[in-house]
Amino acid sequence: MNDDTRGVIYGTIVAFLVFILAWVGFIYLSACGFTLTCHQAAQLVERTPMPTLIPVKGAQAQPQPVENAASFNKCKVSATDLIGAWVSAGHPETDPFPLTDLNGQPCEGTFADIQPLFVENSAWFPGSLGCTSCHNADLTDRSGGLDLSSYQGISLGSKRVAGSSSPGTDIFGNGDLNKSSLYQVLTKQGMTPEGHSPDVPPPSPVILYAGQVVAAGEVTATPTP
Repeated sequence: MNDDTRGVIYGTIVAFLVFILAWVGFIYLSACGFTLTCHQAAQLVERTPMPTLIPVKGAQAQPQPVENAASFNKCKVSATDLIGAWVSAGHPETDPFPLTDLNGQPCEGTFADIQPLFVENSAWFPGSLGCTSCHNADLTDRSGGLDLSSYQGISLGSKRVAGSSSPGTDIFGNGDLNKSSLYQVLTKQGMTPEGHSPDVPPPSPVILYAGQVVAAGEVTATPTP
C-alpha cells in the first residue's frame, strides 16, 4: 500500500470521526444547551391532580393571575412538603394543619388536599399510576401491607394482613417527620416497575396550590396525637 492510498484511508477515517462528534455535539446542544446537567430535558409537571386547585407547570411556571390566586386563596407548596407538614401535625383527618408555603406565608391544609396525591393517576409525574394501584384495601403482595385508599387504611400502617383490621407498622414515625417512612419513601426513593427503590432518584418536585392563606395569628393549632 503506497503513501497516497494510506493517506486517503486515514483522511476518510478522521473525517468520519469528526462528523460523528459534530453530530453528537449538535444533538446535545439542541436538547440541553450549554450545560452539563441537561436540566432542559427534565420532565415538567403540567398539572395538579386536584381538580379544585390551580395548575402549576413546574418550577419554570409563571405566577397565576392575581385574580385567580385571590379567588382560590391557595398556598403554593410542594407535594412532599405538604405531606410532611401533615405528618408533623399528627396527620389529622378533618382538622386543618399549619404549613408554610414556598413564599414563606402561613397557611392551613387538610387531608382533603393530600388524599388525591395517593389516589390520582399522573399525580407525581406524567403517566404515573396512582399509589392505590398497589397500596389498596386488597393488601396484595405488591401493597407491602399498606392501604392508601382511605384515611383509616393509612392510619393502620403497613405490613398488614388482608382481612385483618389490626394495626400494622406505623408509617408516621410517631409524628417525627425525619423518621416517617411515608415521607422518606416519597423524598428518597424513585419508582420502578417493581415498586419503590432507593437506587432510583425520586421524581421531580410536584408544585401545587393547596390549603388556604391565613394571618400569622390565626393558624389553627393541631391537637397533639
